[in-house]
Amino acid sequence: MAKFFNTAGPCVPEDHYMVDTKERFTNVGELIDQKKYFILHAPRQTGKTTNMIQLARQLNEEGQYIVLYLNVEAGQPLRNQVDRVNNLVISAFERMAKIYLPSEYRPSEDCFKIRAMEEGIGEFLSNWCLELPKPLVVFMDEVDALIGDSLISVLRQLRGGYANRPRAFPHALCLIGLRDMRDYRIFSDETQRYVIEGSAFNIKDKSIRIENFTKAQVHNLFQQHTDATGQLFSEEALDLIFESTQGQPWLVNAIGRELCFEEHAIPCDQMISPDDVKNAIEILILRRDVHLDQLADKLTEPRVAKIIQTILIGEADGVSQQTTNEHQQYLIDLGLIRVGKNGLEIANPIYREIIPRELTWYQQNILGQDPAWYVKENGQLDIQKLLDAYIEFYKEHSELITARQTYTEAAHHLLFMAWLQRIVNGGGRISREYAAGLGRLDLCIEYAGERFAFELKRSGKRALEKGKIQLTGYLNRLNLNSGWLVIFNRYPVEDWEIVGKREYVDYQGKHIEVIWL
Repeated sequence: MAKFFNTAGPCVPEDHYMVDTKERFTNVGELIDQKKYFILHAPRQTGKTTNMIQLARQLNEEGQYIVLYLNVEAGQPLRNQVDRVNNLVISAFERMAKIYLPSEYRPSEDCFKIRAMEEGIGEFLSNWCLELPKPLVVFMDEVDALIGDSLISVLRQLRGGYANRPRAFPHALCLIGLRDMRDYRIFSDETQRYVIEGSAFNIKDKSIRIENFTKAQVHNLFQQHTDATGQLFSEEALDLIFESTQGQPWLVNAIGRELCFEEHAIPCDQMISPDDVKNAIEILILRRDVHLDQLADKLTEPRVAKIIQTILIGEADGVSQQTTNEHQQYLIDLGLIRVGKNGLEIANPIYREIIPRELTWYQQNILGQDPAWYVKENGQLDIQKLLDAYIEFYKEHSELITARQTYTEAAHHLLFMAWLQRIVNGGGRISREYAAGLGRLDLCIEYAGERFAFELKRSGKRALEKGKIQLTGYLNRLNLNSGWLVIFNRYPVEDWEIVGKREYVDYQGKHIEVIWL
């Protein structure tokens, strides 16, 4: 069977194009040799499971250790049922040992006599290690799916047997999950208090985060397809894939799948261009595959919404005053945001495009605007007609701003973007730039060979002055001579006559239209 780009479940070397596991881990082998207990964490669908399964296979082939991977996610609903979680984890060891280990390395029947005991996991591992002729290494995945007293019990059992390694406990152990163990605050129903990680698993030597693919790894992944099929990718196309995804593994593979294997795949005898990549990205966004849908679902969480809103409106003050480091780290661990040169920003351009669209999806569908109304006879966008219509629409439907229950500070930005997206859909593209420290949101409409640049800001003492400077910089980067500065009133409207006021200014050789909303 020919290999393909995988976007569902762990990758298999025989079936899928893959980045070599050794390229993504630098010192895991050293930690194992040193008998360390450590953490591996990364956002979903970045390759944690794939790479740990492959590493277990490689280490077993080398023969120095007996290595077993297992997943304990099924214990998530069993919040405080410690005995049932013990039984479930031990059963997972039994099942995976049957699948991946030769019979002489599998636990004996005696090991399983203590399945549901309160300290069952620790006793099981001690008994099994005493039977084995070589040191045992354990990779335990989805540990952070466990909750409350069940998680506390598992961590403390692993800590309790640590001093007996390697003869009577695993030689080395890796706990795998979304978050670093230092970020755990586990609520114990038994003691009615939070237990921080240090008191439950203070034997951790190191935390390792799996990073996204590098640019070289992205190029290598697509070279595998070229070697297998002869299909070529332009250098610009490969660079665009990396820039758009920032190496996020699922996105990289999803674009590859769309370009090479799906309904609109490019024929193998044609070179894939940047325009092909842009089309593939747009298809992914519109189709809202599972990974992207899960990402969008997180936007409704209050701790997520608070930070994303701050990034959308570009004002960094909200992060330090209204949120905690814990919440920021939560979004970083989810892979939603990163710390960029301007402060907190969305993790990659594709997510940056998805988030405003998702937050305005409902509004786009209720606007009742036909995009054809704003297209000239020559097929180009009538941008002035579009803006005139929005101002009138806003005056009539301002309740769409005031009635919003979430993202209230960004409500103006979101409604305006919903209007633009509704009109542009199907005939053009919108690209956006925003980050917590920028002080504004920039967007550019591309339609029928023309580009229109906008800067969105909230009102303030120096909003106009700063806006002119910032928009001019944006226009210089886009090589455009004119653009629009839209300033939203952050306070209740007292005089509707001035809403929609427009003025024209020239600044540093650029022609700027200012719209006050």
